[in-house]
Amino acid sequence: MQLDLFRDSRDVTLRNEIIAALRARDLPAIRKARTALAAEFPKDNLLDASAVLVNALEAQPDRILNHDHAQRAARQLDRTITAAAATALGPADATTWLGHLWRALANAVQHLPYQSHTPEAHAAHMHIRARHWSETALAVQGIDTWRRRPAPLAWMAEATFHLQGLDAAWPLLAELAWRDPARFSHLTHRLAPATPATMLAHFERDFLGTHADYPWFPAWALIMEPSLQAVLRTAETPEQTPPEQAARTILQLLALERQGRHHEIIERRKTLRALHPSLFAQYMHTRT
Repeated sequence: MQLDLFRDSRDVTLRNEIIAALRARDLPAIRKARTALAAEFPKDNLLDASAVLVNALEAQPDRILNHDHAQRAARQLDRTITAAAATALGPADATTWLGHLWRALANAVQHLPYQSHTPEAHAAHMHIRARHWSETALAVQGIDTWRRRPAPLAWMAEATFHLQGLDAAWPLLAELAWRDPARFSHLTHRLAPATPATMLAHFERDFLGTHADYPWFPAWALIMEPSLQAVLRTAETPEQTPPEQAARTILQLLALERQGRHHEIIERRKTLRALHPSLFAQYMHTRT
C-alpha cells in the first residue's frame, strides 16, 4: 500500500501544534490547534487527552473551602489529569507540566488544617507531588506534632532528603519505619538508587518475612552498616516499641564494643535476643 506522506506529515504537524500550545499553557492556541486536528483527524487520541488538560487549566480554583473538595481535586489531578498529561506530553514532560497544577492546588488549600483521615487534602501533599521541597517542609512545619503523624513525617523525610541529603533524612526514615511500615517501604523504594533503597532491597531479600518486619529495618541497618549510628542516634519516638528498643540496644552494643566493656555487652546481647532472636542471630553472625 502506498503511503500518503502528505496526510501523515499533516497529522504530525497538527499534533505538534497542540503539544506546543499545551506546553505553553496557551488556552486560545490549544483550542485552535484542537479544532484543526478534529476537523481532519477526528479519531486522534490526542483530542481526548488534550480536552482533559484544557478543562484542568480552565478549572484551577483560587480557593477550596473544605477538605472533601480538596481531596477530590487532588485525586482527579493524580489520576485522570496525570494520565491525560502522560498521553499528550509523555511521562517526563508531564511531570513538569503537572507541577504547575499541583502548586496552584496547594495555594488553593493552604488555609485548610491537616486532617489525618484526608491527608491528600493538605498543601504539603500537593507540594510533594510538584517536587517543591522547600514549600513541602514549610507546610509540614505548620502541622502540630507532625513528627508523630505518619503522612506528615513521610513528607518531611522526603523533603529533607532532597534538601539536606541522606544523613539528615535517616532519623525521619527510621521513625517512619517504626510508625508506618507500609508508608516507609513505599517512600524508601522511591528514593532509589539512594543507600536506603539499596539496603532495603538486601533486607527484603535476606531478612524480611512479612510486612510486619519492616519496623526492624533500622536495627538491621545498624548491624550491617555500623557507621549509621552517628545519624540514627537521634531517631526516637515516645512509644519506644520493641523495634525501636532493638535499634537502641544495637547502638548501645556498638558503643560498648568500642570501649571493651564485656560484661555489659553480654547483658545487652541478652536484651537483643529477647527482643528478636533472628536479629540477634544476624548480629552475632557479623561478630564471628
